[in-house]
Amino acid sequence: MRDVFGLKKYLLGGTCIGLCAVLGAGGALAQLDEVVVTARKRSENAQSVPVAISAYSAETLEETGFDGFDDLEGLAPGLQFGNFGPVTFVNLRGIGNENTTAGGDPGVALHYDGVYLGRPVAFLFTAFDSERVEILRGPQGTLYGRNATGGSINYITKKPTEEFEVEADFTVGNYNMYRGRAAVNIPIADGVSSRLVGFIEDRDGFTENPTGPNPNDAENWGLRGHLAFNPNDRLDVLVSATYIESGGVGTKPELREPFMGTTVSPPQTLGGPPGFAFSGGPASGIPGGNVFIDANGNVPVNDLRPFIESNSTDLSSDLEFLLISATIDYEFDAFSVKSISAYAESSFESLQDQDHSVLELADLLLTESSEQFSQELQILSNGGGPFNWILGGYFFYEEASRRSQFFQSRFDVFADVFGVPAGWDIDGDVTTTSFAFFGQGTYDITDALSFTGGVRYSNDEKDGENRGFIFAGAPYAAPVQDSWDEITYRLVLDYQVTDQVLAYGGFSTGYRSGGINQAVNPLTENAIYEPETVDAYEVGLKTNLFGNRAQINLSAYRNEYSDLQFQVFGATGPAAFNASGATVQGIELEVLATPTESSIINISGGYIDSEFDDQVVDGVDIGGNQVQRTPEWTFNIGGTQEFYLGDYGTLRVRGDYSYTDEIFYTALNRNAGFGDPGGSDLADSFSNVDARLIWNDVSDRYTVEFAVTNVFDTAQTGNLFRGIGFNDIPGGGGGENVTYNPPRQFMGRIGVSL
Repeated sequence: MRDVFGLKKYLLGGTCIGLCAVLGAGGALAQLDEVVVTARKRSENAQSVPVAISAYSAETLEETGFDGFDDLEGLAPGLQFGNFGPVTFVNLRGIGNENTTAGGDPGVALHYDGVYLGRPVAFLFTAFDSERVEILRGPQGTLYGRNATGGSINYITKKPTEEFEVEADFTVGNYNMYRGRAAVNIPIADGVSSRLVGFIEDRDGFTENPTGPNPNDAENWGLRGHLAFNPNDRLDVLVSATYIESGGVGTKPELREPFMGTTVSPPQTLGGPPGFAFSGGPASGIPGGNVFIDANGNVPVNDLRPFIESNSTDLSSDLEFLLISATIDYEFDAFSVKSISAYAESSFESLQDQDHSVLELADLLLTESSEQFSQELQILSNGGGPFNWILGGYFFYEEASRRSQFFQSRFDVFADVFGVPAGWDIDGDVTTTSFAFFGQGTYDITDALSFTGGVRYSNDEKDGENRGFIFAGAPYAAPVQDSWDEITYRLVLDYQVTDQVLAYGGFSTGYRSGGINQAVNPLTENAIYEPETVDAYEVGLKTNLFGNRAQINLSAYRNEYSDLQFQVFGATGPAAFNASGATVQGIELEVLATPTESSIINISGGYIDSEFDDQVVDGVDIGGNQVQRTPEWTFNIGGTQEFYLGDYGTLRVRGDYSYTDEIFYTALNRNAGFGDPGGSDLADSFSNVDARLIWNDVSDRYTVEFAVTNVFDTAQTGNLFRGIGFNDIPGGGGGENVTYNPPRQFMGRIGVSL
C-alpha cells in the first residue's frame, strides 16, 4: 500500500473527527435537504434505506457540473468509468463490463427512468434536466437482478409538472466548444402536461493530430420528451421518448509504447502502399511480421506524450440511441400496480487507426446495432401495517449484431497471399431472451428492528451465429447457443439505534448471465463463457447528526466471486474468460455536511482489497493478482461557499479534489514500465481538481458560471487495454492503447429559468 501525501493511514478517521469538531462548535447552521430515492422501487428517504447507495439531487448535480455519467467518477466511492471509442466500461467495487462485444452484458446495470439498457453505449450522452442519480453499490440480486453483480446506476430525469417552466443555458469554452440546452414544461389541460428537452454540443478534439483530424471532439445533439396523464388520484400514465446522436471523430485511444521495430534485414516486400516494404520473419510469429518502413529504411517513431497522435486515417464516429417507454401506475386501496414497457435502439460505427502512425498499415472499423424490448410488472403494498412487500415479473428481448473489420496494407498482405476478401473480418448476431420473477418484503419486528428478505429467479438464453475469416482460414459460420438460470436472494436486518443512527447488515447473492465470444473462431476457441455469481456480505451505518447538519455513512463489504468474467485481447481479438474465483472486499465512507449557514462540504472515500484465487487461465497464472479496474484507494472532497451580495444576488465558489490510485486494467497485472515494449497493464495514480464560480441574481432566475476542469492539466488515464498482437504471451494482447481523460478545459455558462 502506497502513501498519498502522508494521509492514507489516517484519512477516514481524521476526516470524521475534524468534521465533528467543526459542526459541534455551534452557531446558526443550515440543515441538509432530504433526498428521496426509489432504490427499493418505492419512494423513501435515502438515509432510511439499508443499502449502500449514493444519491445525488438535481441541485447537487448542477453544483458539481454533472454533464454525463463519467462526471460521477469523482463523487461515488468505488465507481470507475472508461471507454474504448463508443464502448463504455463502468465498474463498481471492481465489477463491470468485461465483454466489449454484443455477446456480453455489463455487470453494472444502467436504468434510465426505470428501464434497463443492455448496451453500454447508452452511457455516452450529455445529461441535462436531471432529477437525481442513484448509485446502488454491490450485487442487486432481487429488485435489479439482471446482471447487476457490481451494482446499478439509476438515472431519473425531471418529469412534467402543472406549472409552465422554461430553463435554458448556453456554454462556451476552449477547444472551440459551445453547447446549448433547453427544457420547457407545458401544461396542456387538467391532468395532462408535457416536458420537452433538447441540447446541441460541439467541440474540437483535444488530441493533437498533425496528419489528420483531431480525436476526442464532441458533435452531439439530442431530444427528450415526456407526456404525463393524471386523470384522477389513482392513475398516472407517463409516455417518454429520447433520441441522441453523436458524431465527429469521437473518442480514440493513443498508443503508449514505441512502434515495433523491423525483424529482418533487408525487409521483405510482400505488399503495401508504394514506397513502403513489409518487414517480417520468424520472430514475429506469423508470416510477414508487424511493421512497415519507408523507402529509405526509416521506421516511424511514436511520440509517447499524452494528447499527441499521428493518425493517417480519416477517423470518424457515429452513435445513435433511441428509447421509447410507457409507465403506468394504478393505485388500489391495498396495493398498487406499476407497468414499465420500453423499446430501445442503439448503434455505432467507429473507424480507428490501429497502427497509430502516419503510415496506412492497419485500420479497424467497429459497427454494432441493437434492438431491445422489455416489460416489467410490479405489484407493491401500500404501506399499511408492519409488512411491506413487492412482487414482480420481468421480460427482456434483444437482437444485436457486431462486426470488426481490420484492413489496410498490413492485413491486405494476407488477403493477397491467401486469396480471401480481407485479412480479418469477424461478425456475429446474438439474440438474448431473458425473464425473471422476483419478490421482496420488509417486516417491522419492533419499532426499531426490521427484516428484509427477497428472492429472484432469472433465466437467460443467448442464441446466435459467429461469422468471418482470419488470415488463411476459410470463411466460417458457426452457430452458438446456451442458456442458464439462477436463483438469487437477499437477507438484511436493520436497526434504528437512535433517531439519528441506522445500522444494517446483510447477505445477498448476485448473478450475471454467460455470454458469447464474437471475436474468436468458435470452431477452435471458447465460443461460450459461463455465468458469474457472487456471495456478498455487507454491514453499514447511516447517520443524521447535529440536528441534520451532517450525514456520515459507512459501509464495509466482502464479495466472493465464482466464475468471475474478465476479458483480454489475444491474437484473434477480445475474448472473455471465467476466473475460477476472486475476493473483493473494502470499506467506504460518505460525508455530507453544512459547517455554516452558507457552506456545504462533501467527502467520499473507499479502500478496496481485491485478489484472484490461485488459478491458471488461458495458460497464464493469475493467482494473487489484483482484480482488473479496481484501484486500491479512491478519495474525493468538495465544498461550496456562498456569499450573499444583497441586491446583487449570490456568489458561490465551488472546488472539488479527487484522487484515484494506480489501476491494473487486465487480470494479467503486467508492469514493464511506461513506454516499455514489454508492455504494461498498469495506469499511474492521479489527482484531479475542478473549480467553479457561480453567480445568481436576487430573483434566482439568471445564472452566470465560470468553470475550470482538470485545473493542473494532469494526464489521467481513463482506460487502458492491450490491443491485438501476434508476438505476445498467451492472452496478452499487443500494444498499450490508452484513452486519456480530458486535459484542462475552461468554460463559461449563462443560464435562465422562467
